[in-house]
Amino acid sequence: MNKRLFGFSLSAILLFASCEKNSISDEPSQESDFSIADASELSSAINFNETGVIGFASISNNRNSDASTVFGIEQIASLEAPEVDGVKLRATHVDVKGDFAYVSYNKEGATYLGAVDVIDIQDKYNPVLINRMTTTIADINSLFVDSNNVLVLTGASAKENRGTGKRTMMAYFNLENGNLPTTLVQEVDDIRVEVNYNLDFGNTGNAGVHILPIDGEAITISGDAGAITRFEYPGMIAGFDEITTEEIGDLRYAALKNNTLAVLSGVDGLMNFNVADGFNLTSQISTAALTAESKRTIAWYGDNILVSEGTEGAGIYSFESNSKVGSLPLKMHPDAATISTEDAVTNAVSTDGNYVYMANGGAGLDILKLDDELTPIAEGIAEIEGSANFVQAKGDYIYVASGIGLKILRIISVEDAPDTSPEEFLSCSDYPVFDGKKNLTVTPSTIESYSGVMNVKNLNVNGMLNFCGTMIIEKSANLGSNGEMNVSGSILLGNNRSAEKLTITSGSTLRVNGLVEIHGDLNIQSNGKLEFVGEGSKIYVGGTVKVHDGGALEGKFEDLNDRF
Repeated sequence: MNKRLFGFSLSAILLFASCEKNSISDEPSQESDFSIADASELSSAINFNETGVIGFASISNNRNSDASTVFGIEQIASLEAPEVDGVKLRATHVDVKGDFAYVSYNKEGATYLGAVDVIDIQDKYNPVLINRMTTTIADINSLFVDSNNVLVLTGASAKENRGTGKRTMMAYFNLENGNLPTTLVQEVDDIRVEVNYNLDFGNTGNAGVHILPIDGEAITISGDAGAITRFEYPGMIAGFDEITTEEIGDLRYAALKNNTLAVLSGVDGLMNFNVADGFNLTSQISTAALTAESKRTIAWYGDNILVSEGTEGAGIYSFESNSKVGSLPLKMHPDAATISTEDAVTNAVSTDGNYVYMANGGAGLDILKLDDELTPIAEGIAEIEGSANFVQAKGDYIYVASGIGLKILRIISVEDAPDTSPEEFLSCSDYPVFDGKKNLTVTPSTIESYSGVMNVKNLNVNGMLNFCGTMIIEKSANLGSNGEMNVSGSILLGNNRSAEKLTITSGSTLRVNGLVEIHGDLNIQSNGKLEFVGEGSKIYVGGTVKVHDGGALEGKFEDLNDRF
């Protein structure tokens, strides 16, 4: 294996080494291979045009008294994909470590172009793109950040190893406080005195399609005439040292759980390797046929493996029974226009807890919650723009690579909903869970009380509504004359695109202990009142605040974006 170390300083303006596929040198260039975007590009790449609650079309729910069957989605921000040499790239993979998200990009076809974005996500209301690195010598297909704060990536290189034709590329960067290092290599009298970067060309296969961490090392999955390979990358001046490899054709993805490595091959199906000592194949399961060169991923769900299977949706496989044990068919949005077969395909799957996320191309993002029998108890399609090509769930956050960029979403579930309230405010433990009605109107002289997660399109309160938990309102909320609403928990309303509003009309009162988040306008009419109860409440208003003469805003609260 030919290993060369390339160095450069990020403090200067860097140009890429341009390398056409038909004129590749046998030896990697000493020129700088990566470039850092300027501040203007970074500041304009993230937009908040659709921030807030987004629509969620329910497909099927087996509802009972369990509040876990109700959940909602909000969009935090969207990230426009970078352009390299005037060519728009597509997002390929996401990893999250601490307060940062890392996104890789490539270009389909014979052109080798790639990028990596670093996003600071610690402030929910203001994620910031803090770095963007681009390259003209490689597609970047996958990455991860290890426990030692090292960014490791793989892809397909325009350069090859001494005429061998092998093009799998790997690189690592020693991060500085989550960001790419300001200085990668400094050389004095041919002695490397500081090394924060290593680039390696020419590993087995035509493209590194996936890379994942294992015990301080890395496993690379190379597709098409490829292999699974385990590497060391000790850092400093050392490169990637191959420990063991297993050649397998047409590899697509892998998922690791303890010492069990599940690998998806377009030739050999789903394979189970014990990786405690080398790669030992323990079982193999035939899967649905995979379209040539199509993107497919797999993910562990408990002791089972989910496989994205194109038009078939997602298959559920068990290595214990060595068989397929279930399936999650691809569902269409009930209001969607006709989508071609080519556009409606499950490209990727991701799991978190008992949630399953299916990136279904033009059919959107399908979200399911499964019971212990692998049966959906709740399912719906998030209404996002563009096709869903890749999905990665990390904690509460969902990262969706679409045809127009990367979307950062957050799932809102019963776990977010508090079940307690300040003393003498609400009797939360006495309230039944919300039953999932999509539009809720409380009529005059009536009292309705709920808990859990309330996900509605429109809310009209003309009587009294008591609620403990998380209230998600896609469109508008209106408190009619003499209406009264008491909330312990959170109110999330609207998004920046539709600019819906919360209206507190004359004679009505909204009392809140918790969070009010409005992506739109707040209108408190004369003799209307918004009252914060107890301590620690917060309010965010994305639009305008209008308090008419005689309207009241009372209590203690934190103004999250200086609207009051």
